[in-house]
Amino acid sequence: MATAYEIIANQAVQIALELPASLIQTLAQAIATSDVVDWGYTRQRLLELTPQPRLRALVAKLLDAWQRHAADQSPQSVALALVTATTTAQHCREAQVVELIWTGPGAMEVPLRRTDQVLLEVINAAHKSLLVVSFAVYKIPAITAALVDAFERGVDLHICVEAPEPSGERIAYNTIQALGPAVQQRAAIYIWPQDKRPADPQGHTGSLHAKCAVADEQVLFISSANLTDYAMNLNMELGTLIRGGPLPRLVAGHFMRLIESGVLRRV
Repeated sequence: MATAYEIIANQAVQIALELPASLIQTLAQAIATSDVVDWGYTRQRLLELTPQPRLRALVAKLLDAWQRHAADQSPQSVALALVTATTTAQHCREAQVVELIWTGPGAMEVPLRRTDQVLLEVINAAHKSLLVVSFAVYKIPAITAALVDAFERGVDLHICVEAPEPSGERIAYNTIQALGPAVQQRAAIYIWPQDKRPADPQGHTGSLHAKCAVADEQVLFISSANLTDYAMNLNMELGTLIRGGPLPRLVAGHFMRLIESGVLRRV
């Protein structure tokens, strides 16, 4: 069971990963000088420092955990936990490694790695969870085999693709079928249902056009490339591979929230 110190520390870490450092410093100063006797007034005053609802909810969790599980901890101790978590998070962000990935004609002095090589590397690096998002899917035997291998070693697979369009207005083939039966049987596959998409006055709806892969919430690959043989071998495609830092976890968490809220639906 978590101790009072661990409860406060865990909530402080969540805030440090998502709120701007300047706002956390303001919040920490306000907490350090707060009067816990009139807790209702103090809690409201501290929450008003964070205008964005989702971020305010994180602050509320910290304040409520403090009073529920660690009321004996002084305001200065809670403020110190926030400042410490923020400083640590900043060091982690500085340790983040970013690499450019390119498919296409070479023109740079420093050679860049190809899209297919890096995507396979991300898939093969996953040990617990793997999220793959793509607009199009077509003729990707090596990637399909890597996804199956990931499942066989115990990786939880989540794949989000553009919904198949029977009219062929967006995609001339079925994206889910293109993944192949082996992947379909092993992965949780999601689409963006038509009734969940915004539309313009003419009735045109948006597309699931994002392309990324996240392994174990630690490695994030964002790319212009779809999961197609053209994108992997013939097109000009540019991407970014990010190791460490908060972004892999944030992207994976964002898509999981879309799934949990029903914006993305399993097929």
